[in-house]
Amino acid sequence: MSEVLAQLEALRQAGAHHRDPVRFAYLESFATRLAESRRAPSQKHQEKLEQALADYQARTDTDDESQDDHATPPYQSPLATLLTRLRGDGDAPRDLKALAPIREAQARQQLAARIQHAITHTPGDAGPLNAHRQVARALAALQDISPQYLEHLVSYLDDLMVLEKTPPATKRSS
Repeated sequence: MSEVLAQLEALRQAGAHHRDPVRFAYLESFATRLAESRRAPSQKHQEKLEQALADYQARTDTDDESQDDHATPPYQSPLATLLTRLRGDGDAPRDLKALAPIREAQARQQLAARIQHAITHTPGDAGPLNAHRQVARALAALQDISPQYLEHLVSYLDDLMVLEKTPPATKRSS
């Protein structure tokens, strides 16, 4: 048992415990429990520990060789690998599917608030033919008649406003 603990200490001194810290902690814990046990460790447990240690050493030796070749990146935990895959190319994380309905509801609420703001904030001293007041009345009437159509119309107008703000493409002379 002391030889296994000595091998683990040698691996720690070599810095191999940084490669897979969770697996290394498991090996240390397993070896310590077997060494501190009141009963003599069974042959099965000793073989399991020795096999796990041999696998760990083989993996760290393989990692050392591959790092010399610079072919593969250093060990990444499964959680880090999963996060990298979820983020795609590493730039921005992808949205969860469960967020789509929430974002749609939030967009509808913001749109309804903008429509309500446009209807309620009209100039008080404007005459009956004032364009702002006429648009506010049209929006209020349309909201009473068909709120879904009003939402569609306002989103369409928003898209047109965005297109109006984008600069035109430059023409190439051929």
